[in-house]
Amino acid sequence: MIRKIFHFILQQNIIILFLSLFIVFGIFKGDLFLNGINLHNIARQISFDIPLALALTTVLIVGGIDLSIGSVLSMSAALTMGIQPTGTYFAVLIALLFGILIGFLNGILITKGKVVPFITTLGTMTLVKGIMLTYTKQLSIAGKDESFTFWGDGSIGVVPTPIIVVLIVALILYIVLKYTKFGRNLYAIGGNPESAYIAGIDVEKNKVFAFMISGFLAALSGVLLASRLNSSTTQLGLDSTNWAIAAAIMGGASMAGGRGKVFGTVIGVASLGILINGMNLIGVFTYYQIGIRALILIIVVAVDAVTATRIRENLQLQAYGKRD
Repeated sequence: MIRKIFHFILQQNIIILFLSLFIVFGIFKGDLFLNGINLHNIARQISFDIPLALALTTVLIVGGIDLSIGSVLSMSAALTMGIQPTGTYFAVLIALLFGILIGFLNGILITKGKVVPFITTLGTMTLVKGIMLTYTKQLSIAGKDESFTFWGDGSIGVVPTPIIVVLIVALILYIVLKYTKFGRNLYAIGGNPESAYIAGIDVEKNKVFAFMISGFLAALSGVLLASRLNSSTTQLGLDSTNWAIAAAIMGGASMAGGRGKVFGTVIGVASLGILINGMNLIGVFTYYQIGIRALILIIVVAVDAVTATRIRENLQLQAYGKRD
């Protein structure tokens, strides 16, 4: 019985964490935390983080990592605002295509160039940041189309527009990963690339597509954030990658590859959003919050490493058992 309870907790840990944080802050700061305006603000804030965490989830599934998403976010926001005078939605299209292009570049360097994902995306992160600083001349770019702010700062009824947009995107990604051959291929590649190749899966092509999806999602976050602020700044996306990694792993993804859940990632982002909001409400100093964020990242990565090791050991034991 105890073993079953422990197994259930491990399986549903992110939901338990989400509910626990909600209850704790609801008890101690119920008048502020459970206020409709505050919940509305939380939903709006996490809508800009969800696409980044989903981007990381997608590449983690295939056993990769994408450190360039923060820079892609920043550059996409700059393109959205900079090209806006020639047409708002043309600017959005260019920004999204830029994200896809960087994802394609990452994928090609990793699959054809045989450069490890960490080094590849670290390089493109720096490259894109340099392009962004050159393009913006290290200055903010103000938006010219006030109506465009609807997508980042507007609401449909009581629901923030951006959360509706990202949840629709999340649903599409969920369907793709769970119910399509492409999605199954990504999990197979992350679980065992050699076996996937032997099974006839085009490992390189699927990895490239995974990184293109990551670039698109990072760019989407940049577009929505630019809409929210009606401007772009060089500071956008600075801490985004670490936070997205933490949310993705909390939601069920693994640095070892082969695992990742869209729903879990969304709940992971929501949990971290509630945590930050709650810390602000109880008056935790900003520099303490930075330390707490770093600690959370270290803990979730360490737990993931231990879990991945145990899974590999169990699989090896099962394999030896079958041979015997």
